[in-house]
Amino acid sequence: MVKFEWEASIELGIPAIDKQHQALFEWVNTLNEAVQRGDGSEAVNDVIWNLITYVTEHFTAEEQLMMSCDYPRLIAHRKEHDQFVDRLRHIQVEFIDGHQMSETILDFLVDWLICHIKGTDQNYSRFMQKQNLAI
Repeated sequence: MVKFEWEASIELGIPAIDKQHQALFEWVNTLNEAVQRGDGSEAVNDVIWNLITYVTEHFTAEEQLMMSCDYPRLIAHRKEHDQFVDRLRHIQVEFIDGHQMSETILDFLVDWLICHIKGTDQNYSRFMQKQNLAI
């Protein structure tokens, strides 16, 4: 996996959420770097754990924002979040069980985040903008 560089095309225009999204990509880059360096399994698992923790905190903040503006697609959005967290936990369990952290998995994480932000997250951002809600 090539290091992900933040690009303006995935910004939502919601500064707090954009900052959190940037941090998510930094965690994925940190995981990639740990794997590429050949860090021990304990160090890589620590990064996975921190990524899961941060993702969970971010999704909670995002969902609270959507609740505050009565976003009508919150339930579907939350389902996407839950599925991603489940996938991350599955990746962690597989890694603990001795599976290698492959480039395919790292690419999946980046691809999922980009698609989610450009799709589902852009939808709630546009909804908030149409409602003239302070961001």
